[in-house]
Amino acid sequence: MANRIRDCGRLDDLTRFAQECARAGNLGDLQGTIDAAVRELGFRWFTLLHNVDLRRGCGESLFLTTYPSAWLEEVLAERHYVEDPIHAACARTPSGLAWDRVGDVLELSSRQRSILKRARDHDLAAGYSLPIRTPGEPEAIFTVARPRDEPLDAAEILTARLLGSVAYDRARELLGEGIRTFVFVPLSPRQVECIALVAQGKSDWEIAQILGLSRDTVHEYVESARRRYGVRRRTQLVLRAVRDGHLNMDALL
Repeated sequence: MANRIRDCGRLDDLTRFAQECARAGNLGDLQGTIDAAVRELGFRWFTLLHNVDLRRGCGESLFLTTYPSAWLEEVLAERHYVEDPIHAACARTPSGLAWDRVGDVLELSSRQRSILKRARDHDLAAGYSLPIRTPGEPEAIFTVARPRDEPLDAAEILTARLLGSVAYDRARELLGEGIRTFVFVPLSPRQVECIALVAQGKSDWEIAQILGLSRDTVHEYVESARRRYGVRRRTQLVLRAVRDGHLNMDALL
């Protein structure tokens, strides 16, 4: 009986959360609503973002977060997002996963283990990440996290999934026409090979040595792909290539 009463209370909380999300008039209001809900339901931080171009948080992109600012700065400065083990694992599951299960679906590299350790150093010890896929739109990910390093139970996982679905539906409504639909950009096999090596931090000269090409040829392959995508930075090119399925996360390791 006690469990049923607690479950009913949790359902009431989620129903109220959905109603408050519906009343949010802009993304700033929505972030405050999500923040209050995740704290009330036992988490500490959340992130809701389109999994593209993490340096941008406005316009057609979606980037709502309460993560510690020091961690966000490290993620961008150290390019953790390129090899993020949570996002890589999410790509292999249709319904999300708790962080303690990442090793069950992904063979972690030393770099990825280091990223998880650095996250724990910033008190991001346990969490759940939910991939949200809408045809023709950038993939989104909703994550809740807490400093307490213990596995989430079944009720907490279900709560996180419901929070993420409700929050993203409202964010999508608020973005409206601001959500950009993406057109698949074709790339040649050589371009894909070059971009995969760019993702590993190789210079044009190093890529040329690996592939047996001239440095100028490598440069043109990469720059042509960059122009096709209409991006300014090679990091953006790598993320676009992953988004379109030219590269999977394993190719970045």
